[in-house]
Amino acid sequence: MCSDHGFTSFQRGLHINGWLLANGFLALKPGATGEEFLKEVDWSRTKAYALGLGGIYLNRRGREANGILDDAGITETTHDIVRGLTGLVDIERGDRAVERVVAKEEVYSGPFASHAPDLLVCTSRGYRASWTTALGGAPDAIFEDNTKRWGGDHIIDPSLVPGVLFSSNPIEKVNPSIIDLAPTILAAFGVSESPALEGRSLAS
Repeated sequence: MCSDHGFTSFQRGLHINGWLLANGFLALKPGATGEEFLKEVDWSRTKAYALGLGGIYLNRRGREANGILDDAGITETTHDIVRGLTGLVDIERGDRAVERVVAKEEVYSGPFASHAPDLLVCTSRGYRASWTTALGGAPDAIFEDNTKRWGGDHIIDPSLVPGVLFSSNPIEKVNPSIIDLAPTILAAFGVSESPALEGRSLAS
């Protein structure tokens, strides 16, 4: 029996684009309100933007249609965002809202890793990327109360909501991982593994 994550409360939303806007990483067109999502972004002056539940994309030259960052700019912007967001405090509550920010290279591998966000914002308990951030909105604020009925979530720092694995059979592998489950299930049904499959069977 396996759960790939735990759960916790979701009390406050973090407007990641709001933070990027306030700190000079994202720019809007003159007169924009930030409510029309990414349509209002001035890409000629934007270094990074957020979309989805905690992902930050760098405005890379050669990848984004109007990318402006070269390799040196990518390195500098990554460093500045990680330093600025890590440990971010919600002044209104006095709570730490962001545990850490990690680069995709630290957590993703495989042929589709290039499609992942460049940075992942790992929030603290009680916090999550806001509903507006998920759609690419950039409000003139950094935090808001979550007033929706969806009052719990798991899209925070994964170390705070670990998954569990229970097995009636002994597992000899020292550090079993979620990527070992697919090979284990295939082995249980006598199905040969694909060479592209990561992990190994816990039954072997």
